[in-house]
Amino acid sequence: MASSKNSPRTNRNVAPGKSQLTRDDWLDAAAGEVAAGGFGNLRVLTLAKKLGVTRGSFYWHFRDHEDLVNSFLDRWRDRRFVELDYMRPKGENPEEELHQLLQLLLTDASRNVRRLQVELAVRDFARRNDYAARLVEEVDEARVEQNKLLFRNLGSVEDQVEELATLMYVATIGSQVVLSGRQGNTDIIRRIEHLVARVALGQGGSTNSGKE
Repeated sequence: MASSKNSPRTNRNVAPGKSQLTRDDWLDAAAGEVAAGGFGNLRVLTLAKKLGVTRGSFYWHFRDHEDLVNSFLDRWRDRRFVELDYMRPKGENPEEELHQLLQLLLTDASRNVRRLQVELAVRDFARRNDYAARLVEEVDEARVEQNKLLFRNLGSVEDQVEELATLMYVATIGSQVVLSGRQGNTDIIRRIEHLVARVALGQGGSTNSGKE
């Protein structure tokens, strides 16, 4: 008889005819629950029902509910770092990069409501969960650091860089909340973009607010 020691494990808790769920499938389902009602809405049995599997399938991927929550938070942080890497300023044309960054941030907020709902839920959870608070702080620091790089490329005075970077971060986060769900409202998106850009460029040694 062949040994099963190195044979791939199969999840017997998946309903017949269903492909085996991955860890990301569970985390994607968790994102829907978190977006809809925060982390208090995140229940293993509810997720299992939505995914059409037994509760036992959950323990194939996670130790317990806390492992699910921490894994969800880890993925949220890691994806934010990937986004930052994608948007990292190159310094070739700082003013153009500023406008491109603002357009990307603001139009994404108007389209992707669930993404913002998850971010707000994570931040709310961080007020009472130390691990979430630590990851939110990591993401905030990384975002501000990236803004600092942009302001240095714009020629800002060094002792103003951190204040300007923080101000721009707070302004863009607030703008994303305001614009959430306003897909197609290009006028207000463009107006907010130029308001933020004007402050940034005015302090960065330029009065040009970009093309209208």
